[in-house]
Amino acid sequence: MNLLLVEAAKRLGSDKEIMDSYWAYHEREQNWFFSPNSNLEGRTSKPHDLPNSDSWKKKTSKERKQIWSRLSLKQRMTISTLAGFGYEGRGINLDSSTHFSKLREALVSRRRSDLYSVFWSDASNGKRWLCNVFVGDAIYLYNRKNFTSGNNHYYDPSQIYMGKSSLRKRNNYKDVQKGDIVVFGSSHVEIITDIENNWIADNGFCSIGAGRGGNRYDMGDVRCDSHKWYIGGSRELKDSNNTYYSIL
Repeated sequence: MNLLLVEAAKRLGSDKEIMDSYWAYHEREQNWFFSPNSNLEGRTSKPHDLPNSDSWKKKTSKERKQIWSRLSLKQRMTISTLAGFGYEGRGINLDSSTHFSKLREALVSRRRSDLYSVFWSDASNGKRWLCNVFVGDAIYLYNRKNFTSGNNHYYDPSQIYMGKSSLRKRNNYKDVQKGDIVVFGSSHVEIITDIENNWIADNGFCSIGAGRGGNRYDMGDVRCDSHKWYIGGSRELKDSNNTYYSIL
């Protein structure tokens, strides 16, 4: 029973900044998401600072552009997104005190130093699914280990299902415990937070995760078996579509 992983997953699910970034990335409103993991491919850290407003006013237009350009492209994209200009930063006027105030406020108040903005590209035009990112981030918060494949991306559900990760497969659903990992089919993954022992209906479980579709508030919440024994449900322990794993 891995209650520390459950605790880490719930803490992650209640982190508004991270969950908001998951959702915006899922919806393609921005091209990055926040993660506590400094080892992921495509991550960038928070820049040190921007000048205060009084100092900025004394700069020439050329100096302002030079200061802004010293930040990496990924850092600029993150700050411009948080400031409300979008990740492409269209319309930013560095000579506008109002625009600069928004950029600096985003950096100081909304860009946490304990998080990294992660830029992962993909060739599709559809939604981006982050169920594996939630599980990977939760594992990282739990033991500071990287649940990643060779490209420093988190293992996706199909890789876990095919046995490519370090997780150990449970041979019997009766052995499943809190803190285990469940793969639904081979395309979705979550962390089990509780086991439900029902009197009449089949035993089920509760799990937490992301990448479920729906709306923003489906990110990081706990879902349980429906208790509708006559219908069945994906969170019934004996559902043959589910595969269970424990962390070594």
